[in-house]
Amino acid sequence: MTRKKQKIILDVDSAGDDILAILFALGCDDIDLLGVTGVAGAAGSIDQVTNVVLNTASLAGRDDLPVAAGAYRPFVGNSAADMDAPVNFEKTLRDRFGKRLEKFNPPAPQPVRPPMDKHATDFIIDTVRANPGEVSIVATGPQTNIAMALNLAPDLVDLVRQIVVLGGCFTTPGNITPVSEYNIWADPEAARVVLRSGAPVVLVPLDVCEDNRVAASMLTRDDLADLAAAHPESKVVRHICQEFPIYIDIWREFFSLVGFPLDDAIAVAAVTHPEFFEMSKPRFVDVALSERLVRGQTVAFTGRQILEFEGPATSRICQGLDGRSFLELFKASIGRLT
Repeated sequence: MTRKKQKIILDVDSAGDDILAILFALGCDDIDLLGVTGVAGAAGSIDQVTNVVLNTASLAGRDDLPVAAGAYRPFVGNSAADMDAPVNFEKTLRDRFGKRLEKFNPPAPQPVRPPMDKHATDFIIDTVRANPGEVSIVATGPQTNIAMALNLAPDLVDLVRQIVVLGGCFTTPGNITPVSEYNIWADPEAARVVLRSGAPVVLVPLDVCEDNRVAASMLTRDDLADLAAAHPESKVVRHICQEFPIYIDIWREFFSLVGFPLDDAIAVAAVTHPEFFEMSKPRFVDVALSERLVRGQTVAFTGRQILEFEGPATSRICQGLDGRSFLELFKASIGRLT
């Protein structure tokens, strides 16, 4: 049975897994990728983010893909040193990985075309309004663009099909503090706007991405070899095989994971293949805003507490993943870009 194409806006901060998510979405035959919007985050400045998106679209032969630059900074943010730490992460790895790091988040070459002459927030608002009830926003970076769109256009709460947020952690330790995941931590005020908006949200936390319990979903050197053997003429596959071994090595050797976690592509799959996931019932999820140790922590209201807290129970949390089925889909979609 042919699946209905899902209309998606992909909002990214252009780290390594964002690149793979864009390629995955372009190769997935049941996705209508309406556009990609950029937000400053783990990859650095908004110019770097936008150029990476444009170059990735060109790699896939899709220079027709709408690309819009968005927020260049978070609502509030954290200390300058803390905000710079994830962007300059490779500096802490130089002794271990040496020249291999040249392929880790390199400066993007000048793209062959500019982005749209429209801010990402306006693109999101206009696109959702033009397709009421049909567009899923998949946000794989900080939530700044999405929060600004909801603040400027509250009607999006009822018009968007769903907002898939790659972010948070509940049982798996955080990757920026012991209890906080980077995307939420980088702009927790924006994340709170999204989670409290009343829009239907699907949270894809570290629990189903960066945990060896879902090791079958992670990209390994064996998977790169499989792709190269199956698609020897593919420019996209050749690029992935050249650029992503260092990502696999870092996540194996530094983070002790089986391979490189495909967080952002998993978030895209939550739209097209919800059957791959075990999801909670809708819950109220809030975000801690104060104190460096816990800032950005996602808190799900799952039981009964004496103190009262108010917020919409509109967020479903992904709690399990069929990693093997996801990875098969991912590799098939990448192969389709030949």
